[in-house]
Amino acid sequence: MSRAWEKLVPHLREMVDLASAIKLMSWDQATLMPPNASPARARSMATVESMAHQYLISPEVGDLLQELSSDDSLDEDQAASIRILKRDYDRATKVPPALVHELAELSGTAYQAWTEARPQSDFSVLQPHLEKMIRLKKEEADAIGWETERYDALLDEYEPEMTTRDVEAMFNELTEGLRPLLEKIVGVSSPRAEFLSNSYDPSSQEVFSHWLVGVLNFDSTSGRLDTSPHPFTITIGAGDVRQTTRSEENDLMMSIYATIHETGHALYEQGLPTELLDLPVGRTPSLGMHESQSRLWENLVGRSRPFTEFMLPHLKERFPAQLGMVSPDEFYRAANHVEPTLIRVTADEVTYNLHLMLRFELELAMFREELDVADLPNAWDAAMEKHLGVRPDSDANGVLQDMHWSTGIQGYFPTYTLGTIYSAAFFAKAQEQLGNLDDDLREGDTSRLLGWLRENIHSKAYRYPAKELAEQVLGAPVSAKPLLEHLRTKYSELYDITP
Repeated sequence: MSRAWEKLVPHLREMVDLASAIKLMSWDQATLMPPNASPARARSMATVESMAHQYLISPEVGDLLQELSSDDSLDEDQAASIRILKRDYDRATKVPPALVHELAELSGTAYQAWTEARPQSDFSVLQPHLEKMIRLKKEEADAIGWETERYDALLDEYEPEMTTRDVEAMFNELTEGLRPLLEKIVGVSSPRAEFLSNSYDPSSQEVFSHWLVGVLNFDSTSGRLDTSPHPFTITIGAGDVRQTTRSEENDLMMSIYATIHETGHALYEQGLPTELLDLPVGRTPSLGMHESQSRLWENLVGRSRPFTEFMLPHLKERFPAQLGMVSPDEFYRAANHVEPTLIRVTADEVTYNLHLMLRFELELAMFREELDVADLPNAWDAAMEKHLGVRPDSDANGVLQDMHWSTGIQGYFPTYTLGTIYSAAFFAKAQEQLGNLDDDLREGDTSRLLGWLRENIHSKAYRYPAKELAEQVLGAPVSAKPLLEHLRTKYSELYDITP
């Protein structure tokens, strides 16, 4: 084994440990931390993130990377780790440590401001924090460097090698196919089923969520499920994958599908090879690839006719008064009701990516100096009307509905759509190779599908870039066609329209 590699391994483990500490503080902030602890937590997180940044950009790591970049004795996983770490190192060395610290501290205080602003439906509470965040993210993008678009530097953090031009082309292909379908559906759509708005005890919803993650093969001995204002999944370390969901009394579907969505993320994390977790190659290749797993489980599995048929009797046991007379067909239709609405996380399959389109447009406008943060609420409302034909009734249901901008992850939203495109293509390929999965899902048996995902995606970790991995799995370039075909087929049958 290379002596340089032996010297690097302890550094890699210590970087993983620092990242674990940061993630644990983030999880605690979103789930258990008292509100008044926010300033101290922001400072603590900024200190540890600065330490992690300094560790990554240390001269010793730089020297080892330079030596190992031309080392022919490395095996496949070691070589991939060097490729990934060098990319991280090159980005990190371009960003001043003081800016790293300032961004880390701001993300803590801005997130806490968001948790206060949304319940009050008052954008002014978040506005000064977000104005500072956008200014600092512009500085970060300029420090990293970009050729065509400042936004490219931010997007590349979450979706390596993806460009703004790529995203615009992706959205154009998808929205051109979605809008005609949506117009036909809206023309014949009936009102939302009344039982969806009944009162469902939140604590009973949480009990169902815990049961549901077990059905989907989430290993509770290596993870946990909690609640937070915005559902998320985070891996603290080996054997410690944490996910959250949320419940609202009059919205049962939100709880169900937030839980399934986050479990898709968690299953991916639990499926990564244990022996690689201390190495850069042991993580996932992109957020789009990560999102492909959550969207696959949420939509292709969770909203399928056989799986809704499986869930309904179990829901009736917990909510007999609300669901006792609901038929499997009624429940399936309700789970797939299409209606332009205000909230992204509860949007149906057909309208979901239009929500992402407007966020991408607004982010891009801010980083092109075409939109000021102060004007964001009005711009958001106008974009909702343009893309979905509805106008927010409040900031809480408009510009304040997502936590992402407060935490400084601009450039993140397009990965949701890329993941949705991947998800349909992967599920179609799994169906092709495994045979019809409907009988499995009707019994609540997801083991064959999970095994296929483990073999073809999870076990690969970051051995290949996301686009290359997808093409290996599919045997063809990725496009929006499988997703559009899925949506046209499914919703033409549901709404009795011509595709």
